[in-house]
Amino acid sequence: MLTTGLADGTGMKSRRACREAALQVLYQCDILADFSDERVNFFSNHFSTQSDLEEDERPVAGESYSAALIQGVIKHIDYLDNMIGLASTNWSVSRMACIDRNIIRIATYEIHFSADVPPKVSLNEAIEIAKKFSADDSPKFINGVLDKIVSLKTESGASNK
Repeated sequence: MLTTGLADGTGMKSRRACREAALQVLYQCDILADFSDERVNFFSNHFSTQSDLEEDERPVAGESYSAALIQGVIKHIDYLDNMIGLASTNWSVSRMACIDRNIIRIATYEIHFSADVPPKVSLNEAIEIAKKFSADDSPKFINGVLDKIVSLKTESGASNK
């Protein structure tokens, strides 16, 4: 089990902080081509501290949302990349900017595997995170890919839990 030591919470601000923390871990893993527990824990132990978080972003009992996202994306990465490939016209997943690819992976994971997160919320959160971490044209690109992923899921009635 991964022990990220990252924030959890039930509010939007807390969930966004968890998504951002998960993005940072997944980005590092992707750049290094190492999605092992050791790599994930290294990042968490060296770069993320709970004292850096606002009071309403601090953990509550149970597994953190960021850890659930990280574990879920890593566990289902082949499925997620396949869905992203189907949804992105003229773009292979490997050609996407690393940060964009991981933002899309997190949102796609939520869309397909998180029943408590409406797809529209995942899409909007991904766009907001892209505005903060990625290039100026990335939110539009990410919106297009995720909109197609939502459409594909709706068309197929898929829920690959």
